[in-house]
Amino acid sequence: MEQFIILSVPRSGSTVLARTLDSHPEIFCAGELFNVSGNIYHPEFHFPSWGFNTKIHFIQTINRFIDYPNQRLRAIPHIKKFYSANSKHEKARGFKLMYSNVNKAAYLWDFIKSAPIKIIILKRNNVFKTVLSRYRKANNRIAHMNEAAASYLRFSLPSSKLIRDIEELEKVNKMLCVLAKESNSMQVCYEDFENWNEITSRIQEFIGVNPIPLKAALKKIGAPRWQDEVINFEAIEKLLNASNYGHFI
Repeated sequence: MEQFIILSVPRSGSTVLARTLDSHPEIFCAGELFNVSGNIYHPEFHFPSWGFNTKIHFIQTINRFIDYPNQRLRAIPHIKKFYSANSKHEKARGFKLMYSNVNKAAYLWDFIKSAPIKIIILKRNNVFKTVLSRYRKANNRIAHMNEAAASYLRFSLPSSKLIRDIEELEKVNKMLCVLAKESNSMQVCYEDFENWNEITSRIQEFIGVNPIPLKAALKKIGAPRWQDEVINFEAIEKLLNASNYGHFI
């Protein structure tokens, strides 16, 4: 059985990819095993963290200290246990992992890259659209949909913070490329999803299953033109052009 991981950052298409792969009869693909909240796809394999389930930044910082010995001692055995399970006699088994998990735990990445685990590194080249997606979710409280949205909630983007968010994600994308060189991996861009059948076929071949057409498990959220849902879009366009990020528009 092939083992794989989808390594990504939030709002880059990892959820739709994981759930779509899981629909393949030869693949078992869980969600984010190390999600603190436990609200994941296939929650039976969730890693139980120590600390408090909260979105308050200060308490989240405390949680990282509380949970460190738990993660250090039990994370790798948990991954091994996950791969040793065989829920439907699949040929490939994997889960979703966030870049933040391996960035904060070098021992975890050292294990993953030395193990017989194939890495699907998924990144979004247009990091402005990643930031846009994050703020959209913060405003409408909807992460994913099974059907296309009929209407769009309009919101404003914080110009004071936007450039910092974009710069940070650009750095993360570079680090993902570094991790790709260190591991048995294939790189996939969110933008490749425009050629859905081709890219999902390549991914299936990479993880060792028979390629079949797979329908996307989730629909995109948001207006066809981002300007139609961002109230202050003119100010944002001006800001991006002045900051050499106009190519993201």
